[in-house]
Amino acid sequence: MNKNQINKERMYLAINLLLDNFSASIASYPELMQAQQNLKSFLDLIEQNRQIQETDNKGLTLNKTKLREDLMKLIQQFSAALLAHAIATKNVQLKTKASYKHSALLRAADPILYDIGMLLYTLATPLEAELARFFITRTEYDRMLANLNNFKAAIPQKRLATGTSKVSTAYINDTFIAIDDLLKNELDVLLMPFQFTQPDFYNEYRSARNIVDTGGNRKTKKEETTVA
Repeated sequence: MNKNQINKERMYLAINLLLDNFSASIASYPELMQAQQNLKSFLDLIEQNRQIQETDNKGLTLNKTKLREDLMKLIQQFSAALLAHAIATKNVQLKTKASYKHSALLRAADPILYDIGMLLYTLATPLEAELARFFITRTEYDRMLANLNNFKAAIPQKRLATGTSKVSTAYINDTFIAIDDLLKNELDVLLMPFQFTQPDFYNEYRSARNIVDTGGNRKTKKEETTVA
């Protein structure tokens, strides 16, 4: 990670710790609890991919990386066909279930990516005849199932099997973007009412939202007060 990301991660960790310390204050707010859980999940992803960056990539196999890349492409292909069919048939429920953004697939842990692929395969199976005009043929079904089986078998081989260091860097960058969005558009807004009822909690949150530059030999300073 670069220096700015290291400083940001410290800020993210400080916010997570603060929310843990004030867990009683947010216990009756499921939206806040879910937002913190999302923050914890993102922090776990950063930690996993940072470990890959800091090693010599020993244990990361080209075969595993290729399987993941192929599965992502198939997921996007199946998603596109299912979404097209959902629009054509005005099936809102199918549209919701089959919609996955590329950035979300990049961030998904291996078991989650497998689950997404299996879900789309299951959704597509009874629609084989209808999806043929959207370029999902028996060949694509067979490829998807074979890839899912091979990918699932490869998951236990390495705890951090997420690809090369370059791919991990992309995951980290996407995760930082996601956390900034989470803070700006969810936590910042959800916590605003607390400034009137629990000002100490709210002020500590705003203080934690500062990025502190602790890099190099320079004197520690606050770089900015709003990060997103």
